[in-house]
Amino acid sequence: MDSMGLGVLVEQLGELKLGELLDTPPPGLDEAIAISKVMQFLEAQEYSMFSRIVFDTAPTGHTLRLLSLPDFLDASIGKILKLRSKIASATSAIKSVFGQEVQQQDAANKLEQLRERMVKVRELFRDTESTEFIIVTIPTVMAISESSRLHSSLQKESVPVRRLIVNQVLPPSTSDCKFCSIKRKDQTRALDMIRTDPELKGLNIIQAPLVDMEIRGVPALNFLGDILWK
Repeated sequence: MDSMGLGVLVEQLGELKLGELLDTPPPGLDEAIAISKVMQFLEAQEYSMFSRIVFDTAPTGHTLRLLSLPDFLDASIGKILKLRSKIASATSAIKSVFGQEVQQQDAANKLEQLRERMVKVRELFRDTESTEFIIVTIPTVMAISESSRLHSSLQKESVPVRRLIVNQVLPPSTSDCKFCSIKRKDQTRALDMIRTDPELKGLNIIQAPLVDMEIRGVPALNFLGDILWK
């Protein structure tokens, strides 16, 4: 048998362990594990008192990568498990010739659990009854253009979006501040872009004024919340 190279094949198949694949996880796995925590929040009794769970997501590029992770990992983990199944079958058959025991690994079970959780996360992201993605932007031409691209990508991912918050909007004023006047004109131009943009004009637009304090802590959040959701 050894002269046929089967002994070497057994060693090679044995060396290709699923646990080693987990030692060098694919890019984005950390984010995937983080968002899978959402499911634990939803299912845990200790969080049942809360009516909403809010995610403050990263900038546009990272957010889109985060939202596409469930699909990516579902496909990737599926391929890994199929590969492991084929290798395990071949290894088991060859080892039986040599009378060696087949060692069971729980890494496949852990990956399967992660895969199932990712499927639930994907369904949660696209559930119009329980999930809403609110785009937050500022009144500048560049930011509005980026928000338009973000909404287009979210539509392709079937993520529900109904509202757009425009932050740091200068309130009306009768002062003779030249800087404020120029800034207000720039913001008005950006706000007009929203009303004509094919991706954004159908959203419910909410303006958050620029305030003279840092929004931090429960009282400040309540103050801003009363303005936004009145």
